[in-house]
Amino acid sequence: RPAEELAVFRDLRPEIGMGLGVVDIKRTEIETAETIARAIESAERIIGAGRVTYVHPDCGFWMLRRSIADAKIRALAKGRDLFEGRGAQRAA
Repeated sequence: RPAEELAVFRDLRPEIGMGLGVVDIKRTEIETAETIARAIESAERIIGAGRVTYVHPDCGFWMLRRSIADAKIRALAKGRDLFEGRGAQRAA
């Protein structure tokens, strides 16, 4: 999401977590784990650390071939894991 769209959520109560669409369902290109991890990091810089509690596609996969949808979900999981691993490294 563009930064200006995310910024409107900055002032919500800090205990409110958010879901972030990090996979573009309109493109057949598979995102990399690095791209997804960076998107999460960027969002947290805008809305605050720990506020992204869920990551998911930006919509449903109904119009994509199953193989592409599966690959995008695998990339999403790897990107989330990469992001979480970086967070653990920063905390150490």
